[in-house]
Amino acid sequence: MTNILILAANPRGTSELRLGEEVRCIQDSLRLSKYRDQFTINSEWAVQPQSFRRAILRYEPQIVHFSGHGVADGELAFENEVGQVQSRRG
Repeated sequence: MTNILILAANPRGTSELRLGEEVRCIQDSLRLSKYRDQFTINSEWAVQPQSFRRAILRYEPQIVHFSGHGVADGELAFENEVGQVQSRRG
């Protein structure tokens, strides 16, 4: 069984993303696949840097799909505990 973990973040102050649509598209595509029984999908929403790491440790995925914003140097954008945008290397 291949475990897929979808992590999503759309911090305040960044352009709105259609995260739900993206996740639904992934799930629908897998449901239509003849190999659908070989995958499990877990998702975490509004992840912060610490919850990002915890989710990976909890689910032990083979595939991680991040939906969110990034910056030019390769860092990912999260919202921290006080609602500010915080970037972190993934």
